[in-house]
Amino acid sequence: MSESDLKLRIIRLVDSQQGEVLQELYSLILNKLSGHIEEEVPIPSLEMGYHEMAQDVEREDEAFEWIEGTLNQDSL
Repeated sequence: MSESDLKLRIIRLVDSQQGEVLQELYSLILNKLSGHIEEEVPIPSLEMGYHEMAQDVEREDEAFEWIEGTLNQDSL
């Protein structure tokens, strides 16, 4: 399973949760990633930011896969 497939499955699983379970998942994820979260560096200009995003083929592919996965969702 590719990383993008795994991420999409995780997002869908989390999205299906509610209440206390959702709070627990949030806490678990936050605790697990607290040492691994990279601080975002501000982009000097909006135009430069869009250019950099367009060059990131992997993230564009993941975003497209996510969008495709949501097209037939009844909950949307």
